[in-house]
Amino acid sequence: MIDTVRKEIQDANRRFGKGIRKGDASVVGALYTEDALLMPPNTETICGREGLTKFWDGAIKMGVKDAILSTIELKQTMDTVEEVGNYTLKIQPEGRAMFEDEGKYMVLWKQSPDGTWRIHRDIWNSNLPPNK
Repeated sequence: MIDTVRKEIQDANRRFGKGIRKGDASVVGALYTEDALLMPPNTETICGREGLTKFWDGAIKMGVKDAILSTIELKQTMDTVEEVGNYTLKIQPEGRAMFEDEGKYMVLWKQSPDGTWRIHRDIWNSNLPPNK
């Protein structure tokens, strides 16, 4: 069972990256539950699919060009799966050189009534030292 779930989550993570690369926050937003919580670093918690779609749209407009998500661990309990992984974000603000942010994340996936796994809780932080 966990192998099937792992494949579905890895496919969803690839769609996440593809949405970022295409500059289409609606693709990213569709991967979340309606009542998802997004807990990005250095900002308040964002509630609901609409709000977090706006967050990702803003991130794309600020220069996020790619998101690579690599699962390290999955643990399933009933209708949820806890995912721990590493990420790489490729960022190129307008008029500046591209750089990468690397860090770790934890996602709680929830199985929707139609059987689709969607992101229900999402938090991450960078491995890079803070800018001074």
